[in-house]
Amino acid sequence: MNEIISHEGPAIEEFDELTVMINELACQINENKLAPDEIQNLINKCESLKDQKSIMGHILTKPHGYAGDFHIIDRIYTKEVSSKFPKWDKYSISIPSAKAVRNRKSYFKRKVSQSLKQGGNLLNLASGPARDLYELYNENPQLEIATTCVEMDEKAIMYAKILNKPHLDKIAFIKKNIFRFNTENKFDIIWSAGLFDYFDDKAFVMLIKRLKEWVKDDGEIIIGNFNENYNPNRAYMEFFGDWYLNHRSEEQLYDLAKQAGYDEAKISIGREPENVNLFLHLRK
Repeated sequence: MNEIISHEGPAIEEFDELTVMINELACQINENKLAPDEIQNLINKCESLKDQKSIMGHILTKPHGYAGDFHIIDRIYTKEVSSKFPKWDKYSISIPSAKAVRNRKSYFKRKVSQSLKQGGNLLNLASGPARDLYELYNENPQLEIATTCVEMDEKAIMYAKILNKPHLDKIAFIKKNIFRFNTENKFDIIWSAGLFDYFDDKAFVMLIKRLKEWVKDDGEIIIGNFNENYNPNRAYMEFFGDWYLNHRSEEQLYDLAKQAGYDEAKISIGREPENVNLFLHLRK
């Protein structure tokens, strides 16, 4: 690990080895075989983690005040590699958790374009950079979909509006904390991919109960959540990025949906190709 740091990041052929080393460090810390200070010492040696120009440096320093901000999500979407830390950034955008973030965008576009090909309305919760919408509308100009985005970060909304300038006639942005948002509208699809894994179980159940009031009788709610049973980069995210999510298993998602009053027959689980992100599908 020290050698990789001294070389300003891993070579491509070292990517898998680095993941194994990081996970082994995490195991040793969790088993009290290694002091947490050992991780901090590595972080202190790694210049990329102190600099927002790098992917993980941005995640760790949190320039917008929170992990997983709109800017870092879009950098992962676009596979942005800084000229200052190319080795570290190439590693960070190549790992399964980063691929899963990009895959959830593909999952969204496929689901919405198939389900709403005759038109309809969409509610996007915590819409972030809204690149998924930008690509959806660009790739499917025939779609007549009205989208409402609820996002509490004003900077994210400004960023998304600039990106989606050609499609603003189809998108409405509402600056609101989701727990303070309410609407009398009914939606064909309610989508949220990067929000619920920040919630504890109580908040999760409370919110999906409310979503039932906003979806049409034949509509669908789709909620993304990182997979408790598979995320090979969880230690990298947590120990080196201070990015903690509430990972959940398929069974846990089923249980939370049932606690919220959804009929078991109306609950299903999808997943993207990396199996790092699960998608809870709910119908009335």
